Amino acid sequence: MKATVKLYKNDGKSKGQYPVKLIITHQKKIKRKTIGYSSAEDWNTLHELPKTSHDDYEDLYGLIMEYRKKALSLKFKELEGVISGMSFFEGSKGKITNFYLFADQEIERMKKLNRNGNADAYQYATDQLEKFAPELSFTDITRTLLENFKQHKKEDGLKNTSIRTYLYEIRAIYNKAVRMGICEDSRPFTGLFLDLPVRIRRNKNEYLDRKGIKKIMEAEELSKEQQMAVDLNLLQFYFCGADLVDVYYLKKKQIVKGRAFFKRAKLGVKGYEFDVKVLPEAEEIINKYKTDDDSEYIFPWRKDETGYKTFRSNHNRKLERVKKKLEIELMPKGGKLTSKVVRHSFATLGKFAGVDPDIMRELMGHERNDIDTAYKDKFPEKVRDKAQIKIARM
Repeated sequence: MKATVKLYKNDGKSKGQYPVKLIITHQKKIKRKTIGYSSAEDWNTLHELPKTSHDDYEDLYGLIMEYRKKALSLKFKELEGVISGMSFFEGSKGKITNFYLFADQEIERMKKLNRNGNADAYQYATDQLEKFAPELSFTDITRTLLENFKQHKKEDGLKNTSIRTYLYEIRAIYNKAVRMGICEDSRPFTGLFLDLPVRIRRNKNEYLDRKGIKKIMEAEELSKEQQMAVDLNLLQFYFCGADLVDVYYLKKKQIVKGRAFFKRAKLGVKGYEFDVKVLPEAEEIINKYKTDDDSEYIFPWRKDETGYKTFRSNHNRKLERVKKKLEIELMPKGGKLTSKVVRHSFATLGKFAGVDPDIMRELMGHERNDIDTAYKDKFPEKVRDKAQIKIARM
């Protein structure tokens, strides 16, 4: 764990000055925080300190020397992670007041929960906000600031949908901080979206019909890599359209007495545990690729965020090659064959087969409406298994 302070010129000037940044580095990860500003003429690049000509010389000099003293402490060097390292310099007795620092913690938490989509969405939104407001405490998040940010994005030519998405993610982080007692809720988001109308339209979900699924099941003369992509795609299908991320991180303890227990990572705290039957076809695929070591996971693929993203990208590319090779047509109007398509396919085929929508929700782990389902009993295994087999086996 290391900490340095320097005049940071990579981001360019702001009102004629460069930002002075505290930079935390640990195990190839970096976190930066702006602590002041200075012109090149008022900065001593040899010692990375302000010159006496700097307008804020005494305060900035004292702050940097205090940071350097903290950086030499054993307590700081023993910390793990750049976020905890930055928190060490906050000096707020463990309570984070910096919005971006709290956002970083939430992003890291999402990654540990394998909710990489949420993590990316938070990261994109906070990156955009940080470009507009480099320094931001929770008390700075006011209706005025958010309105100015919204107008700034409109002037940049962004569509209402994109602006709303950024604001939704920022609001989610802010609300989490409110629930944790980190800040008071000043309700800065109330009425913020009124002038951001969007056209609501039904998403076009591509899917494979039974003919397409059959072509994949009976595929021959594929390369080893293409066959693995097909097998994994079919495993998702046999698991009732399970998300790729949930299959990728499948643990040995999730398979119990011929059943697979899932909790969709995509839903986070809204997710609930549900189970599906491990069909012989699924078991065959698992046995083909499972690891024989003492790992808690069934499959041997890398279990970090970068490993999953790389795997998913390569996986979808292989599926698209298979689609072209087998001349598979996606319904209703074509499209690319990806890991998402198999989930849509299972849902669509279930609908066409007349399976009860409530049974489909239980098979696929769809988010529940608390009011709608509070008084509904879970369908018996035999009923769910019958529906699963009806869809999975032509």
